[in-house]
Amino acid sequence: MPLTTLYNKFISEGYTNFYIDGVGGLQTDDVHCLGFNNPNWEVYYIERGQKSEPIFSSTNEEEAIRFYADFVSRIEHWHLITFTRSAEILNDFKSKLESKNIRTIQNDIPSYKAVGDKVYRLFVVNKDIFTAKEIFKDVPCFDKDLQKNNV
Repeated sequence: MPLTTLYNKFISEGYTNFYIDGVGGLQTDDVHCLGFNNPNWEVYYIERGQKSEPIFSSTNEEEAIRFYADFVSRIEHWHLITFTRSAEILNDFKSKLESKNIRTIQNDIPSYKAVGDKVYRLFVVNKDIFTAKEIFKDVPCFDKDLQKNNV
């Protein structure tokens, strides 16, 4: 399988956590990569610009592509849907998604602007991002987007 075909397959599956050296990906850091380090094809992790030791290495390109495709397909690729301080907004997004049988992941974080300030984050996984984009006009949605559009 050519590398561009692999890239296009990953995009069509809703994958975000990948990078193919010479072709690209949706992120360039904190990601598992496929690259060529003559004479080997390697799968490795890169974080903060630091490349790890390969988790897979082969002189056979097809073997490396198969390993990488399988490896990336086992990763849960999260897509941010909303980032808000409003529990009401969060629950509205969540109920609309779940009514379409889309699994959501809520992962809240402290904001630190004030004591007890919390930011609600809602994610969907893999291909569900395509359905989410059909349901909502703008994804991801932030509080400032809602205020701008008087929502």
